[in-house]
Amino acid sequence: MEWFFENVEWVFSGVGLALIGWVARFFSKKSGASIPAFNSITINNENHQGPPRPSSDHPPSKGFHMKKTIEEYKNETRILFIDDDSRFKVAKILTNSGWVHTKLIKDAKSLDDRDVVEASILFIDVQGVGVALGFSDEGLGLAEAIKDKYPFKKVIIYSAETQGDRFHKALRKADSFLSKNADPYEFQKIVEEYTVGE
Repeated sequence: MEWFFENVEWVFSGVGLALIGWVARFFSKKSGASIPAFNSITINNENHQGPPRPSSDHPPSKGFHMKKTIEEYKNETRILFIDDDSRFKVAKILTNSGWVHTKLIKDAKSLDDRDVVEASILFIDVQGVGVALGFSDEGLGLAEAIKDKYPFKKVIIYSAETQGDRFHKALRKADSFLSKNADPYEFQKIVEEYTVGE
């Protein structure tokens, strides 16, 4: 019996069941009895060691991960620019590139502002924002507060200024920092890094 438990996987494999069926038939012929249960067994010896394959009938299991397409990321990702300069063109360029849920607001009225809560990637200008919430460090204070409250959101700080506090906590907490004068493709590259590149 110990042998059976040690070899249970083999016994119930296609070969093991075939051998058991053959042995049962052999002994049933000698005794004259028939074993109808073995006459209707279909052996299906598929290997199911990997994760189940998804089908259109059943959603994938929790452990199964399907890679999204770039178009799916573009349709699902919510990007928010907080910038008091409504002429800042990068948000519009991202929208034109297919990132359909890209929005620019002049300032956040609260950390629970719907646009802030829904966004997964936030670009925050250093100057002129955070004023509505009274941050003395303006955008740096706002970026730090958003990252503290929503640590899983990606926060990118950008600025046209070359001078400033290089040791501000917000710069260490932010996921990235970018010059406001950077080419628009650099903003898009960061968006792709935090979505498709994950």
